[in-house]
Amino acid sequence: MGAQVTFEGRAWQVTGLVDGRVHLAAEDGATRCVLDAHLVAAPDFSVTGPAAAEPPAPALWETVPLAAQERAMSWWDTQAQAEQW
Repeated sequence: MGAQVTFEGRAWQVTGLVDGRVHLAAEDGATRCVLDAHLVAAPDFSVTGPAAAEPPAPALWETVPLAAQERAMSWWDTQAQAEQW
């Protein structure tokens, strides 16, 4: 996740992988969901950049205000549950 790719003539970032589907997002806010086999078989598909760097160190996370940490964790829990559906 996080890799930068080209597909159908535009640049995308991989934002999710769920049940053989690849979720993509473009800088202009466009989103797309395609089957992984369709994506990699596309004639113009290429990986143009690696996934983002590793997440920040735990010590950095501890500097985030508690309320913001709780909101982030709540969103993460909701996202994880949605991916299981």
